[in-house]
Amino acid sequence: MKIKTRRDSNVTLETFALTDIILNIFIFFFTAFSLVYTFNPLRESKIIIKLPQADVKTPPEQKEAIIINITNRNEIFLSNKPKNIKDLKAELSTLIAFDKMRPVIVRADKGVVLEKVVEVLDIAKSSGVERLGIAVEEKPSPNYKSP
Repeated sequence: MKIKTRRDSNVTLETFALTDIILNIFIFFFTAFSLVYTFNPLRESKIIIKLPQADVKTPPEQKEAIIINITNRNEIFLSNKPKNIKDLKAELSTLIAFDKMRPVIVRADKGVVLEKVVEVLDIAKSSGVERLGIAVEEKPSPNYKSP
């Protein structure tokens, strides 16, 4: 008597779904890693380019900076003329109308409330100023001895 052994493997739908998921994961990771390699900034920075040569002119003289002073009594001076906060935006807009890159420097006393300085900076920025700075005093170096 011969006994038949059945070794047919039953392939079910779950097996196909699992294979499909694994295949999609491999495709995703291979694509992602190839994009990471392609657009790697360190790889791009190794490109050597020899730029053409030309005569370089010195940049035009910078215009004098517009100075906004804030005293310890929260008084605002624009070009050494007292201004209130409402008139400051209009004055700044007219001063930088033709040159948006003209620097504006805010000089505030160290006793001024920070809120006032931020308000002046915000007005300057909203009036169209592109180059805005705050003036500070340089600390003397510890090794320097005054004569």
